[in-house]
Amino acid sequence: MMTSPRTSREEGSPLLSPVDAEFSELPPAPTPKKRRPWIFLVGLVFLLIAVIDVGAFLAEPPKTRVYESNICIRHYQEVDPSKIQEDGTVPEALCKVDAVQQTMAMIFGWQDTFDAIPGLLLAVPLGALVDRIGRKWVLVVCLMGLQLNSAWILLICWMRNLPLQLTWFSSVFYFFGGGPLVASAIGLTMIADIVPPEKRTTVFLYLGASVLIAEMLAPVMAARLMEHGDWYPLLLALGIQQVGALVAFVLPETLHLRDLPEPREDVSESIKLRTKDEGFGFKAQLQNFKAALLFLRSDPTLALVIVTFVANRLGRQALTLLIRYASKRYSWEIKKAAYLLSFRAATNLVAMTVFLPLVGLILTKYLRLPTHWADLWISRGSLLLMALSFFVLAVAAQPALLIFGLLIYNLGTGFSAAMRSVAIHVVGGQASPDIGKLMSLIAIVESISTMIAGPLLNEMFKKGMDMGETWLGLPFAGTCVIYALVGVITFIISVKERDVEYVEIAAEDDEDVRGRSSVSDRGVEPRITTRISDDGYRKGN
Repeated sequence: MMTSPRTSREEGSPLLSPVDAEFSELPPAPTPKKRRPWIFLVGLVFLLIAVIDVGAFLAEPPKTRVYESNICIRHYQEVDPSKIQEDGTVPEALCKVDAVQQTMAMIFGWQDTFDAIPGLLLAVPLGALVDRIGRKWVLVVCLMGLQLNSAWILLICWMRNLPLQLTWFSSVFYFFGGGPLVASAIGLTMIADIVPPEKRTTVFLYLGASVLIAEMLAPVMAARLMEHGDWYPLLLALGIQQVGALVAFVLPETLHLRDLPEPREDVSESIKLRTKDEGFGFKAQLQNFKAALLFLRSDPTLALVIVTFVANRLGRQALTLLIRYASKRYSWEIKKAAYLLSFRAATNLVAMTVFLPLVGLILTKYLRLPTHWADLWISRGSLLLMALSFFVLAVAAQPALLIFGLLIYNLGTGFSAAMRSVAIHVVGGQASPDIGKLMSLIAIVESISTMIAGPLLNEMFKKGMDMGETWLGLPFAGTCVIYALVGVITFIISVKERDVEYVEIAAEDDEDVRGRSSVSDRGVEPRITTRISDDGYRKGN
């Protein structure tokens, strides 16, 4: 039997209805079962992400140097063996030649493409899986794949007689769980399961802040450890990431902790977003991909929101060039250039914890914008600021100008958190059963962006070397253009008020159900229902 219908609290409906007022003098109802504290659960997810990111950021500078050293030795073995020292190494200053840096750009660029393929293929199936069986164990498998990926890269780098192109095969291990983008999507889905809607953007911002703390500390640690050898930070990073994988084992499952609204009867439009549980075989996954496509096509607003995440990964891919760009343009040692990452993280931390929450407070408290509209305006401003920052980075002939560009970039880093909150609102809010599917679609877009941006930006970096030092910032100039275009797209997006509702249907081919519920032997199937405002933006199918 169905319980009595009620509305979603997603957009802040009144806590006391007329019926409640009429019977307000009756004895209080039994105290409901106390929910587990969401702050504690979010803290565990934060800890997991921070530990994993410390390992990732700790490994980045020494890995870059190990790649450069291996390529440099091979280069001078062919052109001038006299440059190779008795211990078999080449001074780092001699490794800044174009031939070495261009080979590095090629290897890193194609690595990004191969790393993106597993996430692109598995994001939708895994999104369906985490919506069906839960988040935790899919995340555990994913983290183990990350570990195997890192271990393979270290093995190839250790055996200097092997070509570095063999590191590309490390991407195969991302088929265990989908890779870092899917891991990130699952972590964000777990947070979306348990965080109250009005606190969602703030929590996402502080999640970004925890990542920045890792990014601030890890490069400094790496630079210090690299003074004693490049392999110490690499092995330490692998150990730290293993600790993160162990933390995942103690995480609770969050799928059942969502505060789902019960069905209601006054439904105006209904769009089916989930298919019935048909297993996890090949045929079922084709259905999952089809359902995801229909999900995306069901709402123009949703499609535009998801497209904007192209810029998110593009910007992060561009910043992976930062160490090599500064090392080449200013003739810095890589361990010195690594301090740029710590500087960017430290100043970004201030922006994420002070500047962006202050902007959010002004928009919601003083300008009285609804939360989702405030998020959208934060996203718009962030994109335009980041477009300006990449323009400054592109023309940064002096280190001071580069630092100024990084400061501008930091002011715009609220985009990802704010736009994810907008996306959750668009699909119906925290109560939607398709949060996992949404995060999977975002991961697919980010995977495609990474797959294209990796080799493209590195090819632009190589082209800039050929054109002369003035053009070394060519990949940043291209990123600036993309951010500006995506910023324009956000001004097309309009988020209207939505009610989240669920209906039960008697059969899959029942197209006449509009807000009434029936129970049959086929079971219950949730639907997202959208109430369109008078100037409605979305039309139901």
